Amino acid sequence: MKTFGKIGLFFVMTFVFTILLVVVQQLLGIDPTQISLPQFGPGIAALAMLRLFRNDRVKLTVTLKGVHPLKYVAALGIPLAVPAILFLIYNQLFAPISIPSIDVMAFVVMLGGILLGAFGEEMGWRGYAQNLLDQQLNGVAAFLIVGVLWGVWHIGNFQHGLLYMLFFVFSTIGYSAVMAWLLPGTGFNVILATLFHFSVNVGFFILHNAMADIRLVALNGLVWLSAAILIVARNKQGFLQASRQHPKTRLETTHPSAA
Repeated sequence: MKTFGKIGLFFVMTFVFTILLVVVQQLLGIDPTQISLPQFGPGIAALAMLRLFRNDRVKLTVTLKGVHPLKYVAALGIPLAVPAILFLIYNQLFAPISIPSIDVMAFVVMLGGILLGAFGEEMGWRGYAQNLLDQQLNGVAAFLIVGVLWGVWHIGNFQHGLLYMLFFVFSTIGYSAVMAWLLPGTGFNVILATLFHFSVNVGFFILHNAMADIRLVALNGLVWLSAAILIVARNKQGFLQASRQHPKTRLETTHPSAA
């Protein structure tokens, strides 16, 4: 099966596992504010794809080793800086945003759930899909395709309208581009991608009470899409050539126990 066929199959499997996990979450009565089981859909789909296509050179890299500390700082800091700035802009131009109130213990539990959910997603989106596309196509194609699929997977956002969804997809393309800038040379490290995704979702918590406003979603989407354009403009050669990863990085699978 060719690359696009595999990505299509992965996306279908992601939706199937996501729906099944929605049912499981409801049957077990698990509070989605503590942990969202559907977020593990992409990760389970990735593991299934790796099982089905064992001869592929895509390997999940899950380790703390071999990553410069500044990349961890960037992965945590950049996605928090943007919503902080948008918070100030929205407050000044549109309306005050109140940060949701929550007690300390519930907040800690929520952060743990956000972290686990981010890991479940990033095994699929970055660890498998963007990793595979980056090897077979190039960095721009990889982050564009995964950014669109990742955004559309958030199907609940369609309730706010197509324009809202378009701006949301702009943001997921931007997130994917920034991670594409951070991840080369790390084997598309799932832990690094998880920390970035974790910070993105913490930022959504900060802006939660205004996230239904298309003006805020538009600002967020345009900021991140601009970041994607800037990254490509400054790294044209790296992003437009196929298979940017070092061969050894692609062939190694590192498990958490090795960290």
